Amino acid sequence: MRRFLARSQAWLALALTLLVCLAGAGAISLAAPLPADDEFDIVGWELRHVPGKWLYLTERFFGGRLSPAEEEERLGRFLQLTAQISDLERSLAGDDAQQIDELTLLRRERDALENDVEAIIEGRVTAVLEDAGLASSIPLFPDLRLVFPPVDFEFDQPLRVLTVSPRDRIERGERRPLRLGLTLEEAIELEAMEERDGERSALAEPVAGAATYPSIVAPRADYGRLVEIVAHEWVHQFLFFKPLGIRYFLSAELTTLNETVADLAGRELAALVLHAYPLAPDLAAQLEASRRPAPTVDGGAVLRQLRLDVEALLGRGEVEAAEALMEQRREELAAQGVVYRRINQAFFAARAVYADSPASIDPIGPKLSALREQSGSVGAFLRAAAGLTSAAGLDRLLAGER
Repeated sequence: MRRFLARSQAWLALALTLLVCLAGAGAISLAAPLPADDEFDIVGWELRHVPGKWLYLTERFFGGRLSPAEEEERLGRFLQLTAQISDLERSLAGDDAQQIDELTLLRRERDALENDVEAIIEGRVTAVLEDAGLASSIPLFPDLRLVFPPVDFEFDQPLRVLTVSPRDRIERGERRPLRLGLTLEEAIELEAMEERDGERSALAEPVAGAATYPSIVAPRADYGRLVEIVAHEWVHQFLFFKPLGIRYFLSAELTTLNETVADLAGRELAALVLHAYPLAPDLAAQLEASRRPAPTVDGGAVLRQLRLDVEALLGRGEVEAAEALMEQRREELAAQGVVYRRINQAFFAARAVYADSPASIDPIGPKLSALREQSGSVGAFLRAAAGLTSAAGLDRLLAGER
């Protein structure tokens, strides 16, 4: 009987997943024109990936779940392969045929594990969300409680996002996702096109995840960071149906509220997953040893001070001096192990939406952290934050007003 109920819940989750995909794709396609050649085609991406997810889940539904030992083995191997791939990509010397062949074999082996690892992480995050009280009843099935939207993501190459800011101030203007597979050279060309009038600063950089449905997550060897990104993107999908999420694009303030809530909750949910489902000690040690040496400087503190210094220079109209200072600090950070391709006005504008980041000077970050402390649990925090419609509403919530 329990097996039958579990399978019934799985099929209902599949149906809900399809509904979310259709709703999300419809909303985006109606709200935006067809993408240009350099823009990300979200509808096309979903049409390519959703059927494969359904086929995999159907196969698992009838074939049974992986055992805990199988889950550990496949997840561990995926993380190991990702570490090897990253190392090889960094050391790749031009068109070295032997290195390219080795890289191809490693990627092929990792590709074969992707569906299983996606399901493993989705299941672990879902279990933590249920424990956090974030499951809800479903219309027509009052006795059945499920996490909604179902946790669903796809591994894919990092998505680049183009951010544009005026040169004379840090202010997020245009921000749009770019097509997958865009090369660094093409990204640099796009930046140059945006900056050709001399009035704007642009940056096209990859992001760790994107809240499509399923969300896009770039593979990485850091288990904790990987789970955090999955949880972060799920929070965006959860908020999509709430007052805060519906208003995401209405103002910079609301975007910052959304992203900072997702950051805070994503980190905490990931910590809960790692506590409940830790890696085997030998695997964790092996992955830790494969990581690059830690930087010798607190990059966050440097960026925060740099942001303040740049704001002061721009406030006095000293644009060239501000840009020279940003480049100087970028070179200094690179020499100490913290590497950024560009630091410019758009760099800070892109990061301004994360008010809890070290580079932010936005008071929304500390205020949302205070709301989290006041809420008592991550589930209560998300339910409270989901109803926000402004920063003023956050102030009222902190003051105990409704």
